[in-house]
Amino acid sequence: MEPSSARRRIVSSVIVVVALGARVLALLALCLLAWAAVPKLVGWVPTTVASGSMEPRIRTGDVVVSMPIDGADAAAGQVVLVDGPGEDDALLLHRVFEREAEGLRLKGDANRQPDRQLVQDDAVRGVGVLRVPYIGLPVVWAHEGRWAELALLAPSAAATGCAIVWTRRFLVDERGRTTSRGRLQAMGPVGGVALAGVLAIAAVVPTAGASWTSAADSSGNHLGTEVFSCLGQPLGAPEMWFDFNEPSGTALVNAGSGPGFAFISNEASRVDGVCGDGPFARLDGVGTQVTTMPQVSSPRTFSLETWFRTTRPQGKLIGFGVAQTVGSWKADRHLYIGPDGRLVFGVQSGSPEVVMSPEPVVDGEWHHVVAVMSESSGMELYLDGELVASNPSTGSTNYRGYWRIGFDNVTAGWPNAPTSPWFGGDLDAVGVHLRALSVEEVADHAAAGRP
Repeated sequence: MEPSSARRRIVSSVIVVVALGARVLALLALCLLAWAAVPKLVGWVPTTVASGSMEPRIRTGDVVVSMPIDGADAAAGQVVLVDGPGEDDALLLHRVFEREAEGLRLKGDANRQPDRQLVQDDAVRGVGVLRVPYIGLPVVWAHEGRWAELALLAPSAAATGCAIVWTRRFLVDERGRTTSRGRLQAMGPVGGVALAGVLAIAAVVPTAGASWTSAADSSGNHLGTEVFSCLGQPLGAPEMWFDFNEPSGTALVNAGSGPGFAFISNEASRVDGVCGDGPFARLDGVGTQVTTMPQVSSPRTFSLETWFRTTRPQGKLIGFGVAQTVGSWKADRHLYIGPDGRLVFGVQSGSPEVVMSPEPVVDGEWHHVVAVMSESSGMELYLDGELVASNPSTGSTNYRGYWRIGFDNVTAGWPNAPTSPWFGGDLDAVGVHLRALSVEEVADHAAAGRP
C-alpha cells in the first residue's frame, strides 16, 4: 500500500470518528434537554435544582420535572415542589417528612433536621416524577454569576457545531451523491431547529433550592435520567429501604435515610415493571438472598416492612443475625413463614416471643406486612394494613449483626419454625424503620400500594 494511500485512510477514519462523535454528543444533549423541557408543554413543571440539600439522589444542576397535584394529596416520602415559605417568587424542592395539623413538614435528604417552616397545601406546585441529570448546570452557573464555567461551555458547543459543519462534505461520495451517512447528516438543520426550540424552553426553566445545612455522601450512577419510584416513595422515612429499581447488577441502592447498602445474589432475578406494578426481586427458595452492610447494633424499637408474594410455606422475609451471608448462630427479630403457611414475627427475650397471623399467607397474592417492636408497647403484626396479632412483651437481646433478607437460620426452638430458611417468592419495598410505625401510618402505607 502506498504511504499516501495509508495516510488518506487514517485521515478518513479520524474524520468519520469526529463526525459521528460530534453528532452523538449533539443528539445526547438534545435528548436530555427534551426530557427536561418538553413536559412543560403538557403543564408539568421542569425545575432546575439550585442547591445540594437533596443530595445524593438529586444534585445541583439536575432538572426535576414535577406533575401538578392537589396539595391535600401530598404524602410523607414524596418529593414535592412548593412555593418557598416566606419568600416571594422562590421555589423549594424537598421531601415531605410528615403531615402535621398546621401543614406539611418538609426535609432535604441531605439535611439533618426537617425544615422549620411548615408549608400549606395551596403552596404545593407538584410532585417530582422525573430527574434529568446535570442539564440545568448552565442555568445555575448563570444565576450564580459563574462566567468562567459558561465561557468554557460556549467554545465546547461551538467546537461541536463546527465539527458537524466541517465534516459534512466528507459524507458525500466522489460523484457528489449523498451517502447513507450524508442522508443522516442532512437532518442536521431539522435537529438544529429542534435544539434551538428546546433551548428556548429550557432557558425559562425556573430554579429551586433550599438552605444547605449538612453534607451527605454520594453514591451510585447519576448519568442517566431517573424516574422517581412511584412519585417519591418510600413512606415513613425508613433507615434502610430497597425497592429493586436498579436496571442491572447486584448492587442495591438504599433509598432510606441511613448509610446502609446491599447486594442481591446473582442467581436472583429482577422483574421489570412500572409505577403501580413496579420492579421486584424474585428469590428461588434454595440459595438466593439479599445481603446488607454495614454491621449495626440490634435496635430495641423498630419496624420491619415489605411486600411479598409466595406459594411456598418456608423461609425468612427479614431478620437480624450475627452472620452476613451464611446461617447465623445467633439470630432473632425474625419475620418468617412457618410450615403451616402462617406469618410469624419474633424476638429473643430469654425465650422466643412471637406473634402470628391467624391465616396462611401463601396464596400467590401480593401482601403488605409490617412487624413493629416497641420498648413501651410491645410487639404488633400488621397484614395488608390491619393489625392481626400483638404481644405485650417488650424485652429483646442486644448484639451486633446484619439485617438479613430472604435467608437466615430460624432454629427449631422457635414456634412454627420453617422447614427451610430460604424464602422462595417475590419481594419488594423491603424496609427497616428505627421507630415504631403507628396504626395510621401502617394503614397509609398499605393503601398506597406496592411501589
